[in-house]
Formats: sequence, C-alpha cells, structure tokens
Amino acid sequence: MAPRVSIVIPAYNAAAFIGKTLETVAAQTFKDFEVVVVDDGSKDDTKKVVDWFLSDRKLKGRCVRQENKRIAGARNTGIRESTADLISFLDHDDLWRPEKLARSLAELDAHPEADLVCHNEEIVKDGKIIGVTKHGPAVPKMHERLIFKGNTLSPSCVIVKKSKLDRIGGFREDPRFNTVEDYDAWIRLAEVCRFHFFPDILGTWIVDPLGASSKVVYHHTNLEAMLRDHFSRLPENGWRTELKKKRRLAWVWRAAARALIAQGETASAKSYAFRALTTYPLDWKNPVTAAEWIVAKIKTAK
Repeated sequence: MAPRVSIVIPAYNAAAFIGKTLETVAAQTFKDFEVVVVDDGSKDDTKKVVDWFLSDRKLKGRCVRQENKRIAGARNTGIRESTADLISFLDHDDLWRPEKLARSLAELDAHPEADLVCHNEEIVKDGKIIGVTKHGPAVPKMHERLIFKGNTLSPSCVIVKKSKLDRIGGFREDPRFNTVEDYDAWIRLAEVCRFHFFPDILGTWIVDPLGASSKVVYHHTNLEAMLRDHFSRLPENGWRTELKKKRRLAWVWRAAARALIAQGETASAKSYAFRALTTYPLDWKNPVTAAEWIVAKIKTAK
C-alpha cells in the first residue's frame, strides 16, 4: 500500500549536513510516509550518507542519483519517483519540527476543499533565530496576488496534491528561472489549486545568503524574467495592470539595489536603484533607495 505522503528532498553536495535534515524526518510523529531524496549530481558522498541513514533508521524510501539538473529537475525527479497522493517538499538544509506532518495533514483533513497547505517557519542565520516567515494569506485572486505582491510560500512548508503538480507539469526546468523555480510553480498552481495557510511554526529555514554580487544579479535577473513571462500570460493589460507591472518590477530592482549596496557593490547597484526610481517613482521606497545609493557612493569615494 502506498504511503499517505512522499517527502521529496533535492540534494546537491549535501553529505556534510543532510543527516541533520533527515533526523528531523525520522523524528516525525506521523509515520506513514516515504522519503525520496534526489542526489542531483553531487561530487561528494551524499548518496552514501542518505542510503546509510535510511537503512539505519529503517525509513521507507530511497535515494535516486541523477546527472545535475539543478533544483527544479531534482524536484521533478522526486515527484515522478513518489508513490503517495500527497507531496511534501523539504530542502536538504532545512529542518522540521516533529509535529510538522501531523499538523499539516490535520489541517488538510479539516479543510477538504484545499489542495495545498502551508505553515510558517523560523528563520535562522549563523545559528541564531532572526525572525519568522508568515506565509499567506489565501485570497480569492491568489494567482494575481502572487504575481504582483510577491512570493508567499516556501517549499519546505508545503504539502500539495501530486495530481495538481502533474497538472501544471511540475517545476519548470528553464535555466532562466533557476533560484525562482518554486515561486514560478506557486503562481501556476494558484490557477488550479485552492491554498490554505495556517500559522503554526513547524520548520526552520537556514538562510543561505546570496553572497557575491554576481549571485544577486543572477537571482534578480531570473526573477525579472520569470515575472515578465507571467505578465505576458495575463488575460488583460489595461492601464491599471500596466501600472502594477511597473510597480512589481521596480520592487525587484529595488531589492537588488539594496542587496548590492549592503555588500558595498555601489557600481553594480546604481542601475538597479535608478531603474526602480524611473520606472515607478510613486513608491516612496524607490527614491529612498536611490538616495541610499548616493550616500553609499559618497562614502566609498572618501
């Protein structure tokens, strides 16, 4: 008999820390699950570590090894390998509380109209709790809300019906959307899914800073490409919609500018700061960000 939940864990060069993640899976109070780890072309002993752990803890599941396809491709392989009707995602360096599956499934049972449930999680950086992500809320026009207001879900917090993932074709493996492939999937799922959010903090998101300026530029370039793709699919493009598009893109560029300013990369930050300002000057945060760039530039010139 198939388990109720398949836990899909994409992993790349995770030998040093995936054991800690799997410990939180083994500690779940709800036990009717299988674990599907996808070793996405790791150059270390990720598969050996996972195989040993699953055997040692007598957990139902397997580790599938493939050539590197990046995280979208790894998740899709995990979905295809899964046998349950429900998919729960867990990134290889995130952690769950013992009651994560039990509480999430209770919420799903209590809300049979829902196809996807999502909880909150704490944010940890350098070993310290720095905040809590509050996902949601669900709204009638969830598709538009996600496009124009930003991502409001996290893979390690989601349980979703496999049939819905199959309906949208899983995660898009387009390299232009790498690092935002999950956000893209939530937007597409919102067209075929009913979302339910609940406030329990049931996981820990370990912050992996974007780091080098090249990574900041890469991420925000891909975010812009993904949003423009969804903009092109909107059913209407009146002046209100065009204004919302400009505001959303300015938000992306402002975020990139601030990240680069924080790293002292004022040269790279300039174009983003002023693109945000000239595209959507109605948001007071955009001229403030431009001013922050000017101040940072003056400081670096001294």
